[in-house]
Amino acid sequence: MKQCESVQKLVGRILRNYYLCDFCIGRLISKELCLKPSKSLGKRFTSNSKKSVVKKCFICKNTFEKLDQVIEHMIENSSTYQFSTFLIGSILKPSISDNDDIIRSKFKIKGVINVKNQINYELGKKFARKAKSKLDTNNPDLTFKIDFKDDSCKIHSRPVFLYGRYTKGKRNFPQKQKSCKNCQGKGCISCNFHGLENFNSVEGQIAKFVIRKFNSKQVKINWIGGEDKVSLISGNGRPFFVKILEPHIRKLQIRKHYVLDGIKLHDLRQIKNQPKDSVPFISKVIISVRSEQPLDNNLLKKLLTVKNTQLEIHNQDKRIVQKSIYDIKYKKTNSKSLKISMSVDGGVPIKSFIENSNVQPNLTKLLQNRCTCVQFDFKEITIMSDSCKN
Repeated sequence: MKQCESVQKLVGRILRNYYLCDFCIGRLISKELCLKPSKSLGKRFTSNSKKSVVKKCFICKNTFEKLDQVIEHMIENSSTYQFSTFLIGSILKPSISDNDDIIRSKFKIKGVINVKNQINYELGKKFARKAKSKLDTNNPDLTFKIDFKDDSCKIHSRPVFLYGRYTKGKRNFPQKQKSCKNCQGKGCISCNFHGLENFNSVEGQIAKFVIRKFNSKQVKINWIGGEDKVSLISGNGRPFFVKILEPHIRKLQIRKHYVLDGIKLHDLRQIKNQPKDSVPFISKVIISVRSEQPLDNNLLKKLLTVKNTQLEIHNQDKRIVQKSIYDIKYKKTNSKSLKISMSVDGGVPIKSFIENSNVQPNLTKLLQNRCTCVQFDFKEITIMSDSCKN
């Protein structure tokens, strides 16, 4: 009883100097009464104190009275998104937080939730009920940014991740796509915000497919190795990860296999996240080689000596990277042509291994004969970690 009397006196002192709404009064006295802040709590202590003339709250500028309108705006803006969790952030006029500090300091009110957090809390409670979703501060599907200065509502949709493999059955089809010249890949009206010049590549076909399926703006692909545009990819296919930006659809029944223009997708599925570090892998490659001089059979046997050894790759920054050769076989097709089958660590520059280059050893030096890589195809790619199992 004495506690309520002291709170009533505090409310009276505040309202003699400032007009505050029931929301702000309820928030400021909640700690003293060990109750949750609410409009109804404030109303209990202001019913006999406030004048009937409608005024603007000194702290929140009647922002709490506008929350239902904001909720309707949020519902409308999020209607095309698939989500089950959300988070709300807000931008207020600086004077609102400043005035909140003034009142709490002047009347020595400590330990109560500040006005901005209370607004976010009320929005979250109302929106969760309306949208049948849950507030999630760690990893929300949607994040709302409510700007009370210009009455805007912006939405960020958490990325969705895919893992898959692709096989490529036609030559002269590049892996990567050129970025839009107008925005350099950032996304603009000119490229319909996907950031690509067109879709005439492996990247373009995957991007086009995923953007349509998940109703997203843009995708970023993390390749597990690369190939020439003339290279074929067979066997189990090349692995890749896709980060889908601003998806409207989050959960989708995906078939494991799709046939696109120039490529086939295999083992396609959603994963929780893509690996942060590089993914180690081994490639089985078939290489067509042409030599300047007729091939010497005795020197060809030297090829077998590099099995279970390491290549040294000298980078431009003078660092030496070591990669292993696990298996190597060869077959002469004529006096100046050769086919090589080899299993090597991912990241070995195949053309550099064939030609005289910064890779040691290389075929040209081993055979003492200038060699050229005509083309190389990938027969199998094996990931050496559990990166794609999440």
